[in-house]
Amino acid sequence: MMAAISLRRSERRAEHLLNDLLISQGWDLRRPPQGDVLLQHEYRNSAELAEALAKSSKKGDGPGVPEAIIMDRDANAPMAVIEAKPTASQIGRALAEAQGYADALWDAGWQPLAIGLAGTSDDEFELRITKRVGTKWKAVTYDGYPIGWIPTKADLDRVAVVGGPTEIRPSVPPIEVLAARADEINQLLRESRVKDEFRPAVVAAIMLALWHSKGKIRRDPAGILRDINSECRDAFIAAGKADLARSLRVDEANDKLKEKARRIATILERLNVTVLTAEHDYLGQLYEAFFRYTGGNTIGQYFTPRHITKLMADICEVTKDDTVLDPACGTGGFLVACMDRILREHHLSRAQMVSIVKKNLIGFEDEPVTAALCVANMILRGDGSTGVHRADALTSNRYPTGQASVVLMNPPFPHAKTDTPPERFIERGLEGLRPRGILAAIVPQSLLVKREKQKWRDGILKRHTLRGIIALPDELFQPFAAATTGILILEKGVPHLKTKEVFFARVDNDGLKLKKSTRLPRDGNQLPTVLDAYFTKRSVPRLCGWAPLDPTDPLWHPAAPYYVPASPLTLSEVGDGVRELGRARSAFVVRHAVELLRLSGDVREGRLLPQRIETIKTPTRIRGLPSTIGGLFDIYGGQRELHNKEALVDGSTLVISASGTDNGAYGFFEFPGLLAEPFATVPGTGSIGQAFVQEWPCGVTDHCYILVPKRGVAPEMLYVACAAIRQELWRFSYGAQITPRRIEWFPIPTGDEVINLVREQLASPGRIEAFALEEAEDDLDAKTARERLIVIEAKPESVLRGDELGKKLERWLSE
Repeated sequence: MMAAISLRRSERRAEHLLNDLLISQGWDLRRPPQGDVLLQHEYRNSAELAEALAKSSKKGDGPGVPEAIIMDRDANAPMAVIEAKPTASQIGRALAEAQGYADALWDAGWQPLAIGLAGTSDDEFELRITKRVGTKWKAVTYDGYPIGWIPTKADLDRVAVVGGPTEIRPSVPPIEVLAARADEINQLLRESRVKDEFRPAVVAAIMLALWHSKGKIRRDPAGILRDINSECRDAFIAAGKADLARSLRVDEANDKLKEKARRIATILERLNVTVLTAEHDYLGQLYEAFFRYTGGNTIGQYFTPRHITKLMADICEVTKDDTVLDPACGTGGFLVACMDRILREHHLSRAQMVSIVKKNLIGFEDEPVTAALCVANMILRGDGSTGVHRADALTSNRYPTGQASVVLMNPPFPHAKTDTPPERFIERGLEGLRPRGILAAIVPQSLLVKREKQKWRDGILKRHTLRGIIALPDELFQPFAAATTGILILEKGVPHLKTKEVFFARVDNDGLKLKKSTRLPRDGNQLPTVLDAYFTKRSVPRLCGWAPLDPTDPLWHPAAPYYVPASPLTLSEVGDGVRELGRARSAFVVRHAVELLRLSGDVREGRLLPQRIETIKTPTRIRGLPSTIGGLFDIYGGQRELHNKEALVDGSTLVISASGTDNGAYGFFEFPGLLAEPFATVPGTGSIGQAFVQEWPCGVTDHCYILVPKRGVAPEMLYVACAAIRQELWRFSYGAQITPRRIEWFPIPTGDEVINLVREQLASPGRIEAFALEEAEDDLDAKTARERLIVIEAKPESVLRGDELGKKLERWLSE
């Protein structure tokens, strides 16, 4: 009886181990079609699988019950059959039974792999995977040795193909898996009282120790931390980096960590740490997953996402003959990206790659732990003897002045006035380049647009050529940090010619999106298109373009006029934009219906006298090209009298400011300088770009610009202009604010179809506003139907549309 209970417990532990192994490689344990795995008897819900396994029991006289079947949920086909046993010594039996089940499925027309798992504890189990070749089963191997992990979906897709390889390379699990494992490890480190800023180093130390020892470290609390430090030290010494041997270590006196380290090591082993090769920048990717737990920018560095380092290495066309320098190398992302590109472009062996790395990749990092993380990253990729120096690139006498052909860098972003500005790192990077070498650096947007940086930008152009600017997504460094950035591309030693065309691009979609503090894959990645356009000198509307620098607008940013071409809104975009504007207007009317009726009364009774803006102000001088904002509208500045809003007293005059909410309303005040509607207001500061249409007389602060239709232009076109400006919001920020010149060239679709679409989209908001005003009228206790009609007549023309309202007016007139 006790033996049976013990056996069942062992089997349950084996099941837990299997689940952990599957989850670590990104498999969803739910049944298809939601998930990927059928556990034990679940396969019987499929008539085809049930029939195939009907006589596959161990005795051959009944249905078999494999531990699990991994399914291709799209094809509804088995990809692998798994059998588990409770003790490691039973691996042969587990594999034989898995092959028996798989043979039955082969006979039914499928071609699954067979996986045997034996053991229950974290460090005492065996796992073997075999593939049927002809009538025999052959081990799936890595570098000629049987693999000891369950492949990811991508790997299984390649290996399971009939006639495909039996050799496999370990793949990085999906980012969702890494994030989940990071959560678990972070919790273990929190329970171990490891401070935020030390957690990445602890994880990296355990990873390096597992890799260097091939998993042969003690797992008991008395020895595990000592072994981790010993293996890390030996790894650095073997790589010729003895000066960093004690920079990456764990606290051996931490008793709580002694207890938790075994589970952390197990999690990392599940992620294939012990079998990493030069094909995976795995430490860098895992480090990024943990960096969000370090309290943001704890050690003063933003670590560049790997898809961006790849883009920059490709832009610079790094080859095996280039000497690449990173003066602020962090964990080595740019050096790794160059290794990847060289391997990819030149098809080199690992030994050849190591030889190139030793002399051609140079990095500087003065923070000891980060420098150790960088070297560990290179060790895990097959080489730790690179030219990575723990030194300050700005002062080191080992700095390779004039030797590099390519500089790639992401300089530390300053947090205080005493911090080194990024332009100093860029200048140092240029000093490291030979003439006509290429520098690509990630820089804060402020360096490209702020006026106080203009002198520096002018100096760069006198000595070097600006090749390109690529504005990166605002969320690129989130959740680690909020930073608006761009890639600056310079060619050293060639003064910039006025006629030289510069590549400008704005990337909104880099193939990832932020979800629950993790950036996950999404469709529509623009980076390949941007890279192709850079090399083919192609322009893509709303994405990238080529143009000489505009001497009248000194921004180094795609927001500047004509750098990135715009395109007219489609009808669908017009509809979406007008619908949003209509909702904003109706919400404003509903909220302020009483105040708007009072405003109408003051206008009607002559207490307020709205003036057409063209009678009191001069429009901004613009080019006025056909079918553009400048061609269809006059653009005016706001009212200087409203610059200081603090002196305003409550009253009945509507005042519009740079607010991005409530249709731009700042409030109702005593202000006699009313402007006659309709017109559009466009904030130049504040909520930059949140344009609104104003259909009530109002005052407008000088933080806004005012668009007024030119003669013959229908007022409905104001909504189209606002929608177009909102479509281009990406161009504007506090460093690149809206000006008339920066919006006048936006193309505007015109014609009866557009106007009719605007009217259609505004009909419903108009009816909502009409009823809101009726309710407000009742609140004001209007005396007669004639008075009601007068109030209604003060409404904007768009509000008067709708049969129901017309019938109400007729009824009131007949009373």
